[in-house]
Amino acid sequence: MANLPPLSNRAYKRSGAAPPHAYLPPPGPLYDPELYPDGTINLSIAENTLLSERLIEHLKRPITTLRTQHLRYRATLIKTTLPTVEDLLPEYINDHFNPKVRITRENSVTGPGIGACLAQLVWALAGEGEGVLMSVPFYDDYVRDIVHPAGAILVRADVPAIINPLSADVLPYLEAKLLDSDRIGVKIKALLIPNPHNPLPQVVQKEVIKGYALLAQKYNIHLIVDEVYALSTYTSAYPPALDVKFESVLTYDLPALGVDPARVHVLAGPTKDFGASGIKLGLIISPANPELLNLVRPLFYATPISSVSDVLFARVLQDKPFVERFLADNRAALREAYELVAEWLMWHGLEFTRANAAVYVVVDFAPFLARIAPAGADPIEKLDRGVNALIRERVFMKPTNLMADPIPTRFRLIFSQPREILLLALRRIEKAFDAPEAPLPSSSVKTKKITVNNMANGVVNVAVNGTARGSVNGKIKDTVNGAVNGMLHRAVTGR
Repeated sequence: MANLPPLSNRAYKRSGAAPPHAYLPPPGPLYDPELYPDGTINLSIAENTLLSERLIEHLKRPITTLRTQHLRYRATLIKTTLPTVEDLLPEYINDHFNPKVRITRENSVTGPGIGACLAQLVWALAGEGEGVLMSVPFYDDYVRDIVHPAGAILVRADVPAIINPLSADVLPYLEAKLLDSDRIGVKIKALLIPNPHNPLPQVVQKEVIKGYALLAQKYNIHLIVDEVYALSTYTSAYPPALDVKFESVLTYDLPALGVDPARVHVLAGPTKDFGASGIKLGLIISPANPELLNLVRPLFYATPISSVSDVLFARVLQDKPFVERFLADNRAALREAYELVAEWLMWHGLEFTRANAAVYVVVDFAPFLARIAPAGADPIEKLDRGVNALIRERVFMKPTNLMADPIPTRFRLIFSQPREILLLALRRIEKAFDAPEAPLPSSSVKTKKITVNNMANGVVNVAVNGTARGSVNGKIKDTVNGAVNGMLHRAVTGR
């Protein structure tokens, strides 16, 4: 190889700041029932494919709004009278978030996806080597978006596993880290919280978000609230203990709270709600900080939203009856998929975070890891064995130790898959850990009755037509009967 000049010091420094993931899905094509049935089912990417076919049918309709202006630079397109997401995304927020101040193209900035929006927002708020503070656990790719291109640092407030990180109990840990910033040598410029949360699949209560805002005010820093899963919320038979409804920070009376609204910024967009992450549409909303928006807006000139994405999704957003139906059906589909997975997890005696939002659950696979790891194995060895076992069975999940989770045996499981694929994935997980097969809704299950026996002995035997299908050892929860009956309902009705 030729003696090439080195890359910049900045490039080397930043590549070390955001190292590659320790756990990656195997190479090769992913599962497709027709194209590649032997492929890996990837349950680690937060993509929602439950209603993809319905959206595709809508997108396939003739595009009568396509004009020659869509072939020009974006700066030209957005200065026409054609409908674009510059106006339609703010209108989407106004329709569904009930903001206190009406959102317009003037007090928001569109960008090619939430990650890109966060990266440029951090670039504007934090200098190189300065910090963005989060509590644990956090979505691991926030590190990528904070490091590139700003060169900022994700500062984590470690919270003991016994503390609910979505409760107000987390606020003292955040404040302690703010007070400690001089000692650690990182000036913290912003707080970041996703609501609904990621990786914990729950809406964060209003009082906690207010607590974040008050901390931002007290220490003269910014608050970024990522609300990308705002409309992917649902009710279910297995809700969190604190099942609160989502309220956008845009609805808050921040001045009455004693918080300057110019320090509060929101990330939002429709692509998670529509299972269309590849369309790449995002919005930075900051109605009280025009200086920030005027700075950020030109940052997207070199990487704008594609006109193809614009014309396709502008038509979707203009069809408001379709949008309303789709959002309602998406909530119903998420609820059904979540309940199926929740019942499977309860049947196996696996602890998990109860959900009311997003497309995933966080599951403690400690009992399954114990099946394949030697006694006395440390957490990393257990995770390594678990991930390798999953890969061998062509299914993949991401351990949440990558997300600074204080519980070292948990994985994030994405359940927003078509039903047939989700069922196959659950079977592959069982095989990977040499676990018994739980009764799942499928055409092969003909039973009309599932009985639960031996409750007093702490063992649940699930009998299908009198034949044992598996057992759950350990602590028996009151929800087991409901879980099994729920599975039976799906097995018989297909619903």
